[in-house]
Order: sequence, then C-alpha cells, then structure tokens
Amino acid sequence: MLLNFREVAGLRGHAGRRIRPGMIFRGGAVTDPAAALLMGNHRVTTVYDLRNRREEADRPSALRGLGLRHPVRQHDIDLAAPIRMMRDSTASAESNRAAMLEIYGELPRLFQPTFEAVFADLLASDGPIYIHCAVGKDRTGVMVALLLSALGVGRKAIDGDYLLSNDAYGDIAASIRLRHPQLSAAENPSLRPIIAVETAYLDAFLDRIETPETYLRQKIGLDEAALTALRRRFLD
Repeated sequence: MLLNFREVAGLRGHAGRRIRPGMIFRGGAVTDPAAALLMGNHRVTTVYDLRNRREEADRPSALRGLGLRHPVRQHDIDLAAPIRMMRDSTASAESNRAAMLEIYGELPRLFQPTFEAVFADLLASDGPIYIHCAVGKDRTGVMVALLLSALGVGRKAIDGDYLLSNDAYGDIAASIRLRHPQLSAAENPSLRPIIAVETAYLDAFLDRIETPETYLRQKIGLDEAALTALRRRFLD
C-alpha cells in the first residue's frame, strides 16, 4: 500500500491552464518493496524525500533501489515534538494543535534550504515527480502548496488538495501506531490534531510568508523565467 498517495492533476493554474496528468504525485514514505514497485506504474523519475536523516535511517526508502533520482539531501530538522509529548503523557488535543500551528509557522524558516533545493532541481530536471515525507501531509503539504502556488493555482484548490490527507486518516493513524506502538493513535482524541490536517495549519505557514509569490521570489529566488519554466513543465 502507498500511504496517503495521490496524484495532483487537473487543477487550474496560470492563464487557465491545468496541471498535466501523470506529472506530480505526493504521499508518505515507501518502505515496502512491493509497494515501491507500484511507483513504476506512474513512471516517476525523481523522488523528493523531505524526511530527516534519522527518519530515513529508521525506515529506509524502498524507492532508493529502483534507480530513481533522489536529489535532496536529508536534513536534521526534528518535527516530532507532539509525538514526544504524547509519549510523556503531557499533551492534550489543545496543546497538540498549538504545537502543530507552531511547527507550521516555523516551516518557512526551517525548511527554506530544502524548498530551495527542491525548486532548483525542478528547474534542472524533467519527468514525473514524487514528493513525500513520513506520512505525506505536513512537510509534503507545504511543499506541494508552494509548487501549486508557483504554477498559479488558487488558494481554494490548494486547500482542497491539502485536505485530502484527511481521507487517509485511518492509514496515517496505523502508520503512527506502527512507529510508536505505545500510542492508540486512531482512538486517542489527543492525537487527532497530529494525524489530521486543517486549513488553519496551512494558514499558519502562509501567514509567515506574506504571500506565496513573495516568498517564492524573495526567499526561494524564483524569477519570472523560473516560474515560466515550471509552468511549461507542469501545465498543459
């Protein structure tokens, strides 16, 4: 099974052009070799693994044995504070939600080098891509939101794609339980803010960057030529 996996296609972007089918896929880490073989059906050529080094070491990606490009180096950013709080039995749903909002607010600064690396590679490569983190909802969510913004997709459509991760709630809960057996993830209401996504989380990210266009231009370094190149690659 591919965790929280989906294609991002058909959304209307710059000048009314739609995202080309078969080009952008997103989801969670693929650690099962049998599941990894399914990626071949989508002709993915490049994988952007947004996890940190410890996550990669604990759950190695089965995609690395398929000859796919993995151009982004793993980092040391740790975003597991809410899980640690639960392990220590110190968290409530309210405190976990506050922690998630804080994490999203820090992502523009913490992950700027990773965002820069992904966009630089997008401009230097071609073919279908797979963007993933551990479960494909938070780090993947903001990376995809930035890419869709660069392609001229409106906020309502970006929110719609982001919120689709809630359809995988049960699978995400099971994945968290697998990595943290002491947690009854699906049944524990305190964990719901960690497992689910909310537009408020994406708001917390976007509120820190003024506008996606400002962030992409001033922090990521995308000029008009770069935006045009991205749109040529991914839009019909």
